[in-house]
Amino acid sequence: MIDQNLVVKNPMHDDIYIVEFPKSGVTWLSHIISNIELQLINRDEIATFYNIQKYIIDVHQTKETMINRFLNRTFIKSHSQFNYNYIFVIYLMRHPVDVMVSYYNMMIHSGYKADFETFVKDEAYGVMAWKKHIKSWMYKRNDAQRIHFLKYENLIENTAQEIRFLYKNLGVRLSDKILSKAIQNANLEDMMESEEHYRTYNKNYTMSFIGKKNKKSKSELLTNDIEKYIVNATKDELRELYPEDIVNLQ
Repeated sequence: MIDQNLVVKNPMHDDIYIVEFPKSGVTWLSHIISNIELQLINRDEIATFYNIQKYIIDVHQTKETMINRFLNRTFIKSHSQFNYNYIFVIYLMRHPVDVMVSYYNMMIHSGYKADFETFVKDEAYGVMAWKKHIKSWMYKRNDAQRIHFLKYENLIENTAQEIRFLYKNLGVRLSDKILSKAIQNANLEDMMESEEHYRTYNKNYTMSFIGKKNKKSKSELLTNDIEKYIVNATKDELRELYPEDIVNLQ
């Protein structure tokens, strides 16, 4: 169950919360943003699997820890449902079918024992939890709040453009050089290598969080019936966000 009242110990009005339903792409987005912010303060560092939470704080792990604010902006990762305490928000959304596949793989590693269909229909983790989460952010009204909605699929298709649009809302004009370098430093191969490097020096770490290694593919998990169940359960949201899926599966 996702806590909807998550706040850090020393919140500031201008903290920027990157919010997602689990497994919607926040790790990749966090690496891009971190690499941008480090360049903007002329720090000779890049984001790694080991240090990413130094730059993008995880509220789920640091809600009892004071934040050290040294970047121009403080970004905080959260899986919270709608939260009035989050004044500035980047809400990252991803297609529910892909989320279910990715989230199930993570949960299997964490000890979840049931099959994929059971997971998809699980009220705490499955597609209805995704629906509840995204509805809480899309349809709540708080005029004091600033939310930038970002689709993972758009980020994949045109990374530079979507990041530039995001930073325009943040009031920052990014140079082509900074943007290009940040995206390159957050490419999948380097992120996977960074996770493997971390694993080399921590034998207790057994996950493969980045990439598809040791994970069940969509084709292995997804039947037509399960896909139709997901689409029917989220048809209102899909009609607005992914209308082509409603047409293809009717």
